[in-house]
Order: sequence, then C-alpha cells, then structure tokens
Amino acid sequence: MYKHIALSELKKHLKLSKTYKIDAFVVYGGYNEGYYKKQFLLSLKNRPVKIEKLRDDFIKKILSVKVGNKRIWFCVEYGGARLSEFLHFASMLGSKKNILIGTCGGLRKGVDKFTIMVPNCSYSTDSSSHMYIRKNKSNLFDSSPKLSAIIKNLLLKKGLNVVTGKTITCQAMVGETWGDVVNWNKKGFDGVEMEASTVFAVSKHFKVPAAAILQVADNLIEKEIVMSESYLEKKKKLKKIRKEMMKVAIEAIFNP
Repeated sequence: MYKHIALSELKKHLKLSKTYKIDAFVVYGGYNEGYYKKQFLLSLKNRPVKIEKLRDDFIKKILSVKVGNKRIWFCVEYGGARLSEFLHFASMLGSKKNILIGTCGGLRKGVDKFTIMVPNCSYSTDSSSHMYIRKNKSNLFDSSPKLSAIIKNLLLKKGLNVVTGKTITCQAMVGETWGDVVNWNKKGFDGVEMEASTVFAVSKHFKVPAAAILQVADNLIEKEIVMSESYLEKKKKLKKIRKEMMKVAIEAIFNP
C-alpha cells in the first residue's frame, strides 16, 4: 500500500523533478505557522537563501529553502498525523537529518524555568510511531545519540541550560489529568510533548538521524500550566530562547 510507494512515483505525485532531493527536515511542534516560518527565515539571515515554491497542494504548507548547496524543508505541525507523512516524504527524498523544535510540559521537579531538553528517547502513546516500528514492545523510540550530542553542545555554547532525559508523546493535551502527570513522573518521564516519538520512529525506519530540542515551557509536576501566572510572566524570555533553539537547529544541519 502507501508505505511501499516508489520514489519515482512519489516525485511524480508531488510534482517534483526526477533529480529532486532534500538535505534536512525541520519541524516546529506548534500551531502559529506564520510566526515560526518567519523566525526560521530570520535564523538564516546570514546565509545565502532561496525560497522555493512547491507545486503540489498537500505539501505547499512546507517552506522549502535552498541554503547554499543544501535544501531544507521546514514546517509547523501540531501533533503527529500529517507530520508522519511529511517525515516519510522528506526521508524518501534524501533527508540526512530530521530535527524537531518545540516545547514540552515538565515532569521533573526542580527543573529551571528556562531549561531546554534534548531527549534520548520518547515513549509513544500514538499510532503513527507504531506503524513504522511495529516490533517495539517497549514503546520507546530513540533519538540519534550523535546528532543529539551535537545539538546539546551547540546549546551549551550559547550559555543555555540543557538537560537530557526521556519524554512521553501524548497528543491529547487537554485530556491530561493531574493523575496522568503524577503517574508519568513516577515512571521516570522528564517531559510530555506531542511529536517526538513520531519524529524518532519514522526517521529510524528510514535510517535518518533524528533529534529534538524542547523547551520546558510549563512545569506540570509543579502544577504550572500555560494559563498560570508564573508561565505568563516568563513568556517573553521563552520566546527569546526559542529563537536560539531555531539557530541551533540550523547550525546542527551544517555541522559535519
């Protein structure tokens, strides 16, 4: 079925040339598409950039840019359904690095307000991950140790607070209860997000290194949510840090 579509068929269907390929795929896990596309382009301002138009209606929302001799796809996705398809296409088209940028809810007590998590793995509660790695009984999907290490070092060089750990992918944020948060904390999860296991699983299927850069936005285990006064007070600084995370993703793509 669809999983076995040949590369030549895919290119024809997506109205791409026979020689078309990409070098990296970056996704921001969120919903403010216009804002994050603008931030992505601003992160490239010191590099030669050419924006390309994609003709097929389904992939038109992807921002395709040539940066020097590399072609990068960037998109903004909230959850994993369509993201899994974009990852599938990007990986088939030659992506050598798949990177998720986004946020997570903190599940570790005492984590600094402005911490960035580079997860070693993510536990999946969604179907998209399991459709790609079907024999994974642990439900844990690993990131690339090498790419994650590169990203962590780049973040540290910027003076940012970085931790590694294990996240859980849950795509029903408003369905989360305090009981869920306590249970996840007891099981050793450090953050909850909506896209990481999808990125890791699809990438692993295609043997593409993948990593995530997640800002601990609200610390759920300390009963902080996005509507909390403490979260609203730090929003301005959180935005500044996200801009640095975007720059690090770009640097990681060009890092050998």
